[in-house]
Amino acid sequence: MAEADYYTVPEVQPIDKLDAACQAHDKDCSHGGCSSNGDLALRDVALAVAVSSPDMQTRATAALIAAAMTITAPSRSR
Repeated sequence: MAEADYYTVPEVQPIDKLDAACQAHDKDCSHGGCSSNGDLALRDVALAVAVSSPDMQTRATAALIAAAMTITAPSRSR
C-alpha cells in the first residue's frame, strides 16, 4: 500500500488503552509533525499501563514507549 493510500483505509479499532494512545499520538503527528504535548500524553498512558497491566510483555512495551516519549518530547518544535 502506498503511503497516500494509508489515509483512505478505515481506522482499525484499538485493542487496549495503550493502542488507543498510540493511535492518538499518530494522528497528532500527522498534523504538522509530532508535538511535545502529544508525546507526554502518550507517555502518561504508557506509564499507567506499565504499572497496571497483568501481562509482562505489555508492561515492558509500555515502559519502553514511556521512556522514548520522555526522551523525545523536549526536542519537539511544537
